[in-house]
Amino acid sequence: MIRAARSGELGEIGAIEESADTLFRGTHLEWAIGKWPPPRDRYERSLGEGRLWVWEEDDRIAGFLCAHAVDDLLYIDQLAVGADFQRRGIGRKLMRHVIAHARERATTLALITDRKISWNEPFYASLGFAEWPDPSPGVRAELDVEYADGFDPATRIVMLLKAD
Repeated sequence: MIRAARSGELGEIGAIEESADTLFRGTHLEWAIGKWPPPRDRYERSLGEGRLWVWEEDDRIAGFLCAHAVDDLLYIDQLAVGADFQRRGIGRKLMRHVIAHARERATTLALITDRKISWNEPFYASLGFAEWPDPSPGVRAELDVEYADGFDPATRIVMLLKAD
């Protein structure tokens, strides 16, 4: 079940992200495991905007989607599903939820993902996202933060979904 996150769950959300990152073992992103969860202030900002959602299953948070306003769009900062819950469609359900949220508000969605990981770009493309070669200044700033954190510019891709 998808619901809004609660302030007391931010630690659990961070643990979900760390668990989800184990999926990158054996890839070019292995260096980032445990090193790059978004800072807690990003979760807090999204929570304050009402844009931090969780998937709850058996009284546990199994996954989450963290988004916030950037420029005139909704930026998806993080989508993560805990290792014990992966490959069950939870990530897709969370994405469909945020897409419906954006469409209700006629808001465009943007995200940054990895073009080299075989499942990332195709997953978002299957939901209607397409490469955005010239992102807005705010999304460009998000990309620059990733580069500063050590992500390879050659492997990062900005994707956009117009909510119309």
